Amino acid sequence: METRVSDCPLGAKCEELKIEDGKPILYRCPWYVQIRGVDTNTGQESSTWGCAIAWLPTLTINAANESRKGVAATESFRNEMVKQGAQTQQVLLVAAQSANRKPDIKPLEQADICE
Repeated sequence: METRVSDCPLGAKCEELKIEDGKPILYRCPWYVQIRGVDTNTGQESSTWGCAIAWLPTLTINAANESRKGVAATESFRNEMVKQGAQTQQVLLVAAQSANRKPDIKPLEQADICE
């Protein structure tokens, strides 16, 4: 079975050439837009014209993927900050022990602080 793209459900044409005053004029639907980007499968730049309404599912999926990447980066940053916070606490504990040192208390070793 052959599949063809039908006309716009709103009754418009994406592009239509009309002759006015003997000059050809191209009328273009405002929703007929050019999408440029990099094909994630091939890595090559692409440039395609199409209806903005038809592009919505693709762009929504792309936005969700980009959002997911941002969340992963934020989580990674958070984990690094937690690790740095724990190390800072250990350093401050050693500094406090050194300042309030009593002869019978053994201070933490550097090996206990840093991994």
